[in-house]
Amino acid sequence: MPNTLEVIVSEKSSTTVKGRLLEKLGSEVLNILQYDVVEEIRITGMEVDLLAKHRMTREEILVECKAHSNTLSADVLTKLLGNVFVKGVSSGWLFTSGPLGKDAKGLYEEWKKKSDDERRKLSIYNAEDLIKVLISSGKLHNPNKIKLENDRTYSEEQSLLITEYGRFWAFKVMHVSAGVPYAVLLYDAETGCLIRDTNTIASVMQLQSTIFGLEVLNKKYDVVISSKSSLQEIDKEILNISTVSGGDQWADYRPSRPKDFVGREELLKDTFSFIDSVIDGATNTRLIAIKSPSGWGKSSYLLKLVSKSKSKFLKNKYYIHAVDVRTAISERYSEFALLSAFKAAVKDGFLENPSEDFMISSTINPLNGEAFKQTLKQLNEKEKVLILFFDQFEEIFSKTELSELFNRIREMALAIDSAKENILLGFAWKTDGTTPTEHPAYFMWQSLSDRRKEFSLSIFSNKEMQKALSIFSKEIGEKINPNLKKYLIDHCQGYPWLLKKLCIHVFSMIKQGIDQSEIIGNGLDIEKLFEKDLSELSTSELACIRKIASESPIDVFKIDQDFGAETMHSLINKRLIIRKGHKLIVYWDIFKDYVLNGAVPKISMTYMPQANFNRYKDVLELLIANPKIKIQEIAASLSIGIKATDNIVRDMVVIGNASRFNDEVKFLQENDSEAISKLLSFFKNHIIYKSLIDMYGEEFSIDTLIFDKVIDEFYKETDLSPKTISSYKAKILNWFINLRIVNSEGSLLKNNLVGQSKSISVSQLLNSQGKIRVNARVHPFLASAPAERVNELIGFIRNGQNKETLLVSKGLRNAITVAKSLGLIYKHGDNLVLNNIVDDYKTDIAIRVKETETILLIESYKKEYGVLPDAKTVGDIVSKLLNKVWKDNSKTRTGLALLKWLRWADNQIKKDVKQLELLK
Repeated sequence: MPNTLEVIVSEKSSTTVKGRLLEKLGSEVLNILQYDVVEEIRITGMEVDLLAKHRMTREEILVECKAHSNTLSADVLTKLLGNVFVKGVSSGWLFTSGPLGKDAKGLYEEWKKKSDDERRKLSIYNAEDLIKVLISSGKLHNPNKIKLENDRTYSEEQSLLITEYGRFWAFKVMHVSAGVPYAVLLYDAETGCLIRDTNTIASVMQLQSTIFGLEVLNKKYDVVISSKSSLQEIDKEILNISTVSGGDQWADYRPSRPKDFVGREELLKDTFSFIDSVIDGATNTRLIAIKSPSGWGKSSYLLKLVSKSKSKFLKNKYYIHAVDVRTAISERYSEFALLSAFKAAVKDGFLENPSEDFMISSTINPLNGEAFKQTLKQLNEKEKVLILFFDQFEEIFSKTELSELFNRIREMALAIDSAKENILLGFAWKTDGTTPTEHPAYFMWQSLSDRRKEFSLSIFSNKEMQKALSIFSKEIGEKINPNLKKYLIDHCQGYPWLLKKLCIHVFSMIKQGIDQSEIIGNGLDIEKLFEKDLSELSTSELACIRKIASESPIDVFKIDQDFGAETMHSLINKRLIIRKGHKLIVYWDIFKDYVLNGAVPKISMTYMPQANFNRYKDVLELLIANPKIKIQEIAASLSIGIKATDNIVRDMVVIGNASRFNDEVKFLQENDSEAISKLLSFFKNHIIYKSLIDMYGEEFSIDTLIFDKVIDEFYKETDLSPKTISSYKAKILNWFINLRIVNSEGSLLKNNLVGQSKSISVSQLLNSQGKIRVNARVHPFLASAPAERVNELIGFIRNGQNKETLLVSKGLRNAITVAKSLGLIYKHGDNLVLNNIVDDYKTDIAIRVKETETILLIESYKKEYGVLPDAKTVGDIVSKLLNKVWKDNSKTRTGLALLKWLRWADNQIKKDVKQLELLK
């Protein structure tokens, strides 16, 4: 049998105690080999450096003693050789309790090919070598001569434990079918006698060694220490190993079935590309993490990875085994999960059956067994990769009895990472959880941070949401009403969990016979949907689900005993709880949080209003005065098109000021103050405003160009065009300024809500003109460019061509002057930005034209004399207004241009009115 060596001390002991044990071991071996220690260069808990001199030849050597359980890298050898040169000694020796890593083995094999003089400069004694020296000298009893009972199966290796309580041989007794040890026999390492002293056994078993947690068997002397690793407990946990599973149908809150999975194409491509790099030898990384907040689809993503790995072209290349950690009942779960991965790979024909059974003697070196060595060789030779994924870590953080599990997983991760074989260990990790720094899970995650490749899930893009809704449409067997589709997209804001919850809610309503049009406009409130889930439960069911939420995952028998099978099965049938092996969990961690503390995740608003501030304000004011009003009435009252009205009402539903049923719009607040409070709350919680605070602090004062960059960064991963993003910049900035959320001082934008809740008042909002005003005498409307050129200018800016110098070069200087005089644009750095331009902007321009002082003078003349003035008369009137002395031809030219604009504006407004009449 092979031997392993562990140097371990109690948690109360200092690192110096461990260092002294290591130093004593090193000195003993050197003494046997005819060397005397002449200097202790360094002593720590994990390493001891000794300078030794041969008794006969007087040759000096540098000896590094390392009490490491995991594999050592090649850096250790190169560093030792460097110290040999620096200190001028003849040789460097390495005493190590842990094995060499793949790269270190390769380096040492190459080193042994050098000449005799060079080769002797480096010598390595591993655990097996050190133990052989000690046995040959009589310092240790040969473990092979200890007689063990034949009715038990023992581990392939025995462990030499060097402790402050003495030295011991530990023989692990194996659970044959499980492939893991469940018990241990302890012998005195020097005499070979069975340890009889109960106190000694108890002390040794408290040490964090590879036998920690095992039962101690010594029936002959009535010394038995039991543990959770009994045969019965192991049998129970093996049955509890559960792979990640998806829902049975589309309308299921469990992870999506692979066929329902949407998007993430680039992430999938990148993930498999990384796995390929393991096969190609292009990376040494063997740990992988899928990260995201709750409900963003980590488990669904894992299922998709598993599904793709089973495809025709990939099934002989990748094997992905994803397990649900929520079924863990002891710290030994990681061992069982690793065994289940290899056994499943053999069962599914991905790996050939090894000549021996899979056995794990310890998590420190889990791949040391003969069966693992054979299968790892297969993976390498056939260019295959096996990946074990742990999912749902956050669900067991509160389980104090599982705290040691995280240390075991960390040991396994380090072993797999150091081995550099074709096996990966993966984690699905929740990024919005709070793990205390003292928790073993925090230490595990942070200690592995520089060893893993991370992939992060993002919120859904518009394209991904559209695709998800297409699948939803097939599920309900009918086309989704376009307006309902818009509302679902607007409300979910790209959050996968929210889209699924809303769609399942809509699905339920449609199944009840409710028409899609009745669902539209009733602001889908996630908190109210959760409230509904709980309000429909009986008192017993409510108590039961709260118990499960507080102790999730919880044993089935415990719930059955406390609440009865009927209550438990009722909650399962309502899909509010799920059974995983012998455990029960709440169907969704987001809902679990709501059950426990009544809170839903804080969602930053990403929705971008379609309407400009002016139009929204006008409709809000109308709605306050008329709490129930039809779409057509809004359009007629404000002289705007139906499409524009529809967009504004859509904004109001998303923001929460209104609901809509067919063509009827209903005001949702009790008064105007509540309405504006709702409006302000929406924008103060907007992702852009929050991003500004996160990046530049509560008291941010930034240039408008930085503001642009923040928006560019947020939308860079989306499929939005530069033109759309440019319009978003102008639109959101206009809202922020008009709501007094930020102040605009030249090119600087300052947070106006620092340390207080001050913002625009009701009267300020309703009396605000909501647009950047211009002084009519400084920028009078003189119609220096026709309407066609102004429309052309707006088109260029909308398409992202907004550099003023570029637009001037296109002959649009006068159009820029006209647009400025009408308040249609303003300057933002070197760029021109549209100000409050709506979709049907021509009517809006017409109204603005009619409100200009020069046009009002012309209409005043007509009212007084019954006819329009001629061009020269218009020129006379305007020149007097501006105190200008113009020549007659200038007066006529200006007058003709203004009259032409007036006719255009009148015709545009007539067209819109006619459209409204047709719609009525």
